[in-house]
Amino acid sequence: MLTKSLEDYLEAIKILTLNKKVTRVKEISEFLEVKSSSVVSALNILKDKGYIKQEKYGYIELTETGDKEAVKILSKHRIVMKFLVNILKVSENTAKNDACKIEHIISEETLKKMILLLNRKKITI
Repeated sequence: MLTKSLEDYLEAIKILTLNKKVTRVKEISEFLEVKSSSVVSALNILKDKGYIKQEKYGYIELTETGDKEAVKILSKHRIVMKFLVNILKVSENTAKNDACKIEHIISEETLKKMILLLNRKKITI
């Protein structure tokens, strides 16, 4: 099981590698607005757990396991965002901040109910 922080790192790596296969520590640091040393520490844990591959001081790449987990996290984020904006009519900025928090604690049951409601309202996820 991953901590909220490690999930954030996986999600960031996934977002940063959507258009390319790899990313760097500096890009992750800027994206998450954290120090490079924090990124390096998190990456070491993710590497030990088998979620990423990285040569020393090199590019970061998600493993198959890491990619699957990152896709799940990103999917939860998008679903919660859509629900907050389209169903609850929350502002984009508030929805973005809230979705980042909710994605880590939401139950599968609640997520499925959100998806059902979004589908009923014909809102694409």
